[in-house]
Amino acid sequence: MRKEAVALLVGATLLWVIGRNLRVASREAHTSKSEELAQHHNTQLSDVRSASRMASSAAPVQYASHPTVGAKVSALGQADASRGPSALIPAAAELLCTSIDCATRHTVLEPGWVNLSFQPAIDWKAGGVRGDCVAGELEYIMPKYCSPSWQSARKASAGWPSEDRLIKADVHANQLPQAGMSQLAALLKGKTLLVMGDSVMEQFYNTLQCLLRKEDLEAPNAPEFKDYIAKTKPLWLMGKRKKPPKLPQQARTGMRMLYARVTTMHPDEVSAAVSSADVILLNWGLHYQRLNEYRDNLHSAFQAFEEHAAQPGKAFVFQETGAQHFKTSDRRGYRTGEWEFRDKSTDTLCQCQATEDFNVNSRNRVLYEVLGSGKYRHLQVLPFYNLTRPRWRWHFGNCTQRPNGWNYYTCCDCTHFCYSPAMWGAHMYNLLAVLKRASGLQ
Repeated sequence: MRKEAVALLVGATLLWVIGRNLRVASREAHTSKSEELAQHHNTQLSDVRSASRMASSAAPVQYASHPTVGAKVSALGQADASRGPSALIPAAAELLCTSIDCATRHTVLEPGWVNLSFQPAIDWKAGGVRGDCVAGELEYIMPKYCSPSWQSARKASAGWPSEDRLIKADVHANQLPQAGMSQLAALLKGKTLLVMGDSVMEQFYNTLQCLLRKEDLEAPNAPEFKDYIAKTKPLWLMGKRKKPPKLPQQARTGMRMLYARVTTMHPDEVSAAVSSADVILLNWGLHYQRLNEYRDNLHSAFQAFEEHAAQPGKAFVFQETGAQHFKTSDRRGYRTGEWEFRDKSTDTLCQCQATEDFNVNSRNRVLYEVLGSGKYRHLQVLPFYNLTRPRWRWHFGNCTQRPNGWNYYTCCDCTHFCYSPAMWGAHMYNLLAVLKRASGLQ
């Protein structure tokens, strides 16, 4: 018995020693791998920060393009048109942070006098305003900021922040190059622009309507335009949603524009779009939670849009998905800002928060993967994510008791943006740069 006990003790000791050695080896391997990953992520973060610094100063940065890699463009997306048709893809898309190790945080950059809070609720009866946040939708911005310069109505009214104040408050965009409606109306003279997408895209379309009036470019819709709308309307009634374009407007240059509310891809709407417009500006994104489905739908739609954009006088632009800034209950303390991962307690006590790089580019990453296939040489990309990512204070916040009744008692909006002339002016500048690259418009 004593010999057997000794043998068992020796065996157990040997097993413990072997196990300890394996654990040490595993830790060393893990440490080595962790150090390797940390070094990679630190390099990656350094590149992202460098790109961010260059973008903020409008210095030239390197972009990747398809099919030609390495086209030189400015931080705002302006490129040499001689490079031919290509949708330029920011090199930063290849540096998207997908790990907590490289996540970064935003700080408050606005001056101390800026009043951008999320409480109390927006005063809808007073014109959709709370402090320096004016709901960026047509019925709220048109009376305040969209009258022609020769009309005195453009002057600030009591309770509304002046346009000059909003421009000074928007430190994220007021130093960026700006453009207006006159340049777009001249570029698209005699053409039809169709803006398609969700309610954020509608905010941009509302801004186009505002600028059309503000710059005194608004013209009555010609009978030919009305006939064209009636002629193409049946195309939009063939599918599931049956929502033809709305809000038709015409510029003095003959440019026509419409907005179609779409949130996900439907083949019938894609077919209707290419039959209804010369230039199409589109975004799907926020309404997709299954990214494999998003990838498949982009490929399917881009085939038709590629054929459209390859024709003379035509163009197709896909806008990046903008940033959301919902507060999340992530136990690690990191925030993606996405609605799907929000802290549901904020549905009744609204609070938007700054985001990090971690995982917030998931939909745009899919977009660039699809474009990186090299199949869609004539499609263009309109930057939007980096313009919106630091704007976590510029959301509606508490939006309860909206006149339209949407989430009347539990409305927390960290998706839509308070009106900013500087933000949309910078976006217009980017749009013009992108359209000038479109082969069909050259």
